Amino acid sequence: LIAPRDDIPVERLRAAGAVIAGKTNTPEFAISAHTDNRVFGVTRNPWDTALSPGGSSGGAAASVAAGMFPLAIATDAGGSIRRPSAVTGLVGMRPSTGHVARCYGFAPLALDFQAIGPIARTVADVRLALGIIAGPDPRDRLSLAAAHAQTRRAAAPGLRIGLVTAAGSAPVDRGIVAAVERAAAAFSGDLDCVVEITVPPYDVDEIATLFGSLSAAGLARIVASHPDWRDRVDPGVIPAIELGQSLSAADYVSHIDRLGALRTAVPASFADVDVYLLPSSAAMSWPAAERFPKTIDGREVGPRGAAIFTPFVNALGLPAIALPAPVADGAMPIGFQLVGNYGDDALLLDLAECYEAARPWRDSRPPV
Repeated sequence: LIAPRDDIPVERLRAAGAVIAGKTNTPEFAISAHTDNRVFGVTRNPWDTALSPGGSSGGAAASVAAGMFPLAIATDAGGSIRRPSAVTGLVGMRPSTGHVARCYGFAPLALDFQAIGPIARTVADVRLALGIIAGPDPRDRLSLAAAHAQTRRAAAPGLRIGLVTAAGSAPVDRGIVAAVERAAAAFSGDLDCVVEITVPPYDVDEIATLFGSLSAAGLARIVASHPDWRDRVDPGVIPAIELGQSLSAADYVSHIDRLGALRTAVPASFADVDVYLLPSSAAMSWPAAERFPKTIDGREVGPRGAAIFTPFVNALGLPAIALPAPVADGAMPIGFQLVGNYGDDALLLDLAECYEAARPWRDSRPPV
């Protein structure tokens, strides 16, 4: 099925001279943590083809990591750009909500959680792509508001970075914690940033409830016009659809009210911190045929166990950029993310470029 029209970011890429090669693989509804479907099958991680590139933008990340394309455009509703980038050794950016105008693309599953952003091998390539696709468009009112957001461009020295390596009692792979701490050391030692360990600016259980409920309602909306939907969808998403069907209108509105209160509190979260530094994923890449890692750090986890560090960014509409952490030669990639206040997209790109200059990874490629 060929789309009848281009969405705004693709319009802008074509106008800038980009050659659109095609659509990369995603899981059904772009909602899963791995990349597999009954049409195209499973997507594998170029660093180890027995393992998953994550999801839902696993096809985009795998294609760039394998050298098929210099960059890809992907979507991120709960970490779908950042987690695949993390396990494939790439740079991926989830812009501030509205920073990239959209109009005709896939209907957002959870309000405005989903954003369109680039995946590439270097920060410079991400900056180039984002510079083309970003900006307001009258067809997207969120983009008109985002165009007036306050942005900061600041040199790295003196920047206050809050290091987060845990979210509540959820397990995190110890190798990921160690790699993220090495990345934080580069910011303090090489870039003269002020790095301090802090707590995450969100409650992991609350964010999980909001994301789970609002995305379930979105799934229920999609299948509502298909009486035989149970026979047509991936069995793994049926429980989420059933949850969405069970939600009352009052439940749904109460979630939106709570989300509004959290967004109102965002400025207070950045009173003493300029940028947060967190893992992109709580788990290393897992077997490609499995939907999610069954255990993390020796403890059993559910479908969202690897996603404890990413959905808050989407819920609050914040910008975040995923970057490769330092790992030993030949080791599987591990990623971390820098998260800024709303509108601080340029600040994150500047800081990421400083980090890349101090800890370059351009020549680190999978053995394809």
